[in-house]
Amino acid sequence: MGVAVRRGLVRGCVVAALGLGFAVVGGHEAAAEACPDGTARVFLSNETNTCQGRGVASYSAPGLVSRVCSVGPVKVVVDITGSRYVARHVELENGRCAQFEYKGQSGATVQVSDSD
Repeated sequence: MGVAVRRGLVRGCVVAALGLGFAVVGGHEAAAEACPDGTARVFLSNETNTCQGRGVASYSAPGLVSRVCSVGPVKVVVDITGSRYVARHVELENGRCAQFEYKGQSGATVQVSDSD
């Protein structure tokens, strides 16, 4: 019972902080340097991330793509390959992010180009 109450309290605090407009981050994502405008920030399953400039890059195990964010006025196209449950095609612009399930993922291609 004590663990359930503690989890509920933590979740409630996070929801309240988000409701007030605070950013809630954890791990070394908070300490990592920000990526410059015109790039994509690619978070990998091995708990690393990278700033990808314009062009195309492919990712595969052990660093499968778990999240991608466009940084600034740039178009980012993400193609995830793998089982039919995780395969996706996502287009991001203007600071938007997308999160991906990496279990069942065989690889990903991230393309960064100028925004239309």
